[in-house]
Amino acid sequence: MRPGHSHTSPRPQRTLGYTIIEVMIASTLGLMVLAAGYSFLFFTLRAMSGISAQSVMNQKGANALEFIESRARLATYMATSSSGNTLTLGFDDDPTRDTDGDAKTYDDRDHYEQFKFIGTSSTNVLACATNNLIYIPNTNSTYQRVLISGGVRNLPGFKVFSTTNSVITVVRFGIADPKTSDHYQAIDLQGSAVSLNRLWNTNVITIAP
Repeated sequence: MRPGHSHTSPRPQRTLGYTIIEVMIASTLGLMVLAAGYSFLFFTLRAMSGISAQSVMNQKGANALEFIESRARLATYMATSSSGNTLTLGFDDDPTRDTDGDAKTYDDRDHYEQFKFIGTSSTNVLACATNNLIYIPNTNSTYQRVLISGGVRNLPGFKVFSTTNSVITVVRFGIADPKTSDHYQAIDLQGSAVSLNRLWNTNVITIAP
């Protein structure tokens, strides 16, 4: 070593990299984040699916109920079966003619229409999965239209169709969309309609049954 000069040994360079433990910790944290993200996505999609199903049922039920009420208001005759599963409505096709010969032109029954609840009379969701609500525009024809396909059910303690004072139609039913034994979407509907072609002595409206 020359006088006046000092010698410094070079520092050893550290090799960059990860140990197995660091890799395992990072992997575990990554899997936890992915699992949390998957769970959030799963429950979000499930909630959106439930909201969509509820919206569809609300629309179907409201449309069917509104249609039944609109036909009942124009009926000259209404009656229900003893089971309450069938509503029969009579209509005057020509208000300028007296087809039944009673000297009144507004109360004829030129054709009959029916609304029918088809299926099992039960409040159990799974038992009602294949129940339907149908409309028959003319009882002399075999044509029928399905208003609600599947899931129609009775409300506890009530018939689907009932009438009071011969001029009021009351409709009560529910719709259920079973997913599993412990999770389903359901709605309950109730409505009534008063015939606009009623006789004067039926103008007193009683409380619906």
